Amino acid sequence: MFAEHPLLSMSLGAPRWESIEQGDGTMAIVEELKRIGEARATPFAALALVVTLGWISPATADAANAATGERTISGVRISLGEEGRRWTLVPTLLDGKVESFVALREDAPYGENLTAVWYRKIAAADGTESWQTKAFDDQDQSKAIRAVKQALALADSTDESWPVAVAAVAAAEPEPMAKGLLESDALAPLVAELEDPQPIVEMLEDAGWQAAWIGPLEGVALATAEPDAVACSQAAVLTAVASGVEAGASGDAEAVAFAELQAGCSDICLPWTWTSAGPTCTGCVVAAWRQVGVPEPDAPHCAMLCWFETTLNCTWIRTMTRRTLDCTRCSWTETGTTSETITAKSTTYFVGPSGCNWPPPATFTCPTSPDNPNPGCGSPRQTQSPGGWTPVPPGPPC
Repeated sequence: MFAEHPLLSMSLGAPRWESIEQGDGTMAIVEELKRIGEARATPFAALALVVTLGWISPATADAANAATGERTISGVRISLGEEGRRWTLVPTLLDGKVESFVALREDAPYGENLTAVWYRKIAAADGTESWQTKAFDDQDQSKAIRAVKQALALADSTDESWPVAVAAVAAAEPEPMAKGLLESDALAPLVAELEDPQPIVEMLEDAGWQAAWIGPLEGVALATAEPDAVACSQAAVLTAVASGVEAGASGDAEAVAFAELQAGCSDICLPWTWTSAGPTCTGCVVAAWRQVGVPEPDAPHCAMLCWFETTLNCTWIRTMTRRTLDCTRCSWTETGTTSETITAKSTTYFVGPSGCNWPPPATFTCPTSPDNPNPGCGSPRQTQSPGGWTPVPPGPPC
C-alpha cells in the first residue's frame, strides 16, 4: 500500500517528488534522510544564539487576569539563529516571570515556511514544568500575535509592545510542533527518528516547506559541540533564557542565562551578543515648527495657548558585546537614527500690575515656535526605536 506523500530529496540542487511507502519501506526512507543529513551537516560553530537586550516599559495587564496574576509583555527582545535564519523571541510575563516566548521569523519566508512559533510553559499538578511548542499555520504574524493576545487575555495597552502590529482577526489555533515540523506533517514521524534533524529540516525550509528550524532552541544540535558533550534539551535552553529575561538588566541577563545553561548541560560557550551600553542619544535636529489649529483661550490662567508640531531627527549610539564560541569577548559601537513627529505648545500670559488683563487683544497672533523649541533627545520609544543600526568601521572585531 502506497500513499503519495511529498518527500523532498535533492539531486544536484534540483528538487524531485517521491512517494513514501507506509509499510516496511519506512526505515529505508529514514536511513536515506540520515544519509542526506550527514552530507549537509553544518559544524556547531555555524550555530548562533544572538541575544539583544533592550528595555521598554511593560504595559499593564487586563483586569481579567486578576485571578491568575498580572500578564505583561517583556521589554527584552532575543534574536536567535544564523544569517538568513534569524528569529526574534518576544517573552510574555505572568507576575514578572516568563510564561511563554513568541518566536517571529525575521527573514522573509520562502514558500510555505512557518513564521510564528509559540513556546509556552506548562505547569503540572505536581509542580513540575515543561514547555509546549506550537506553530501557526497562517504566515501573517500579526494574526498570530492576536491569537496569543486572546489566549492570554492581554490588555489592549500591550499592543504597542509587540514588534509587529496586532491584527483585528486572530489566526487559527496553533498546531503542536516538534523538531521543526508540524505534528500533522507527513514527514514528522520520519524526521522524529533522526538524531540530528537540523540538516533535513533546513533543506525543507529552503524548498519552501511548512517548516522552521530555530536553533539552538531545538537543543539537539548542542550534542555535537564537543566530544562527550551533554546535549542541552529544548526545555533547558528555554528555561535558561527565561531566567536571563527575568534578571532584567542586559549584562545580568546574559550571565544568569549562561550560568544556568552550564549548570544543566555541557561546559561550553554559546555565541551570545547583547547591548552592553546605551542606546544613548548623541544629538537631535529639529525641523521648522508649524502651527497646528487656532489659538486656544485659557481664561482661568489669563493665557492663550498655541500648538505646534515638527519632525525631530535624532542620532543614537550603543555598544555591543559578543562572547564567541571559545568564550572570548569583543565589543564594538553601532549608530542608529530616529525620526518622529512631536507636538509642543506656547503659553502667552496677559497679566498686568492689577492682575489679569482679560480678554486678550483681538489682534493676538501666535509666536513662531513653542516655549521649548529645542526639546532634546528624550528616550527612544518602542514605536520609535533607533532603526538601521550600523556598526562603526571597522565593525565587529569577532
